[in-house]
Amino acid sequence: MSYPARMRKLKAGFCAILGLVISFIPGLAGAQGNFQQPGALHSLWKVQGTSNVVYLLGSIHLLKATDYPLPAVIESAFSNSQVAVFETDIDKLEDPDGQAAMLSKISLPEGQTLQQNMSPKVYQSLTKHVAEVGMPVQAVEQFRPAAAVMTLEMMELASLGADPEYGVDKHFFKLAHDGGKRIVPLETPDFQLSLLVGFSKAEEDLLVEKSLEEIDDEKRLYNEMVAAWKTGNAISLEKMLNKMRTDAPSIFKKLVTDRTASWIPEIEKLLQGSQNAIIIVGAGHIVGQDGAIDLLRKKGLKITQL
Repeated sequence: MSYPARMRKLKAGFCAILGLVISFIPGLAGAQGNFQQPGALHSLWKVQGTSNVVYLLGSIHLLKATDYPLPAVIESAFSNSQVAVFETDIDKLEDPDGQAAMLSKISLPEGQTLQQNMSPKVYQSLTKHVAEVGMPVQAVEQFRPAAAVMTLEMMELASLGADPEYGVDKHFFKLAHDGGKRIVPLETPDFQLSLLVGFSKAEEDLLVEKSLEEIDDEKRLYNEMVAAWKTGNAISLEKMLNKMRTDAPSIFKKLVTDRTASWIPEIEKLLQGSQNAIIIVGAGHIVGQDGAIDLLRKKGLKITQL
């Protein structure tokens, strides 16, 4: 694939996953290999409601075609649900007009440059990595820092065969849409976009710096993370996905903790309903301290990992 064609695909993919806010998370692509044998655990939990069940499925936003089919227990949880809940409205993310608007918002104001919006040290590191993946610096100069490093990460992951088209979210969103399930977005694309463009310059610098620190080790990191996801290893997932809790606590709070807490009332509402539901969100929102499982257990709900 030519560089321009590759960039067009990556920018489309970037828009498609923009609402998933993953620029700070290492290793979101799929590893080769099979899932655990039957009887093993998965990144899937069942919460018992008043007269129904709500499933929590930790999502990986980029996978490979070879990662499918997904385990039967995951597909069954989806089939057994009448309501499918996602982080955002994926239809709106993929609408051409919406993508154009998003690209406009993540671009710097006319007359500003990426270099002007970053510290010299971090800018030098970013441009070095951009050159190493075969991109001209001009390809990211138009973007705000968080969007620039996200584009770089997309390039890195794409070179390893990762594709948002095979993400767990996209897989089940299409099935939910085609199957007539009730689809519930937890956040709007505009809200999620505001998170990426609402950082202070200091926060953006830190976000880019921490993301770049792990890019050199991207392949090992994502292979380990997906292996943990496939085996339902919540402790390893928490350690890998939520590393920024200690590296950049204010950013982690804004991108993860606060958002997860804001979803709990909607989950409780679903648990009080009569229809089964499956909630498919980034795995980092489900596991660990202040993750959805932790918050729901504190409310006395019965939760079982499947």
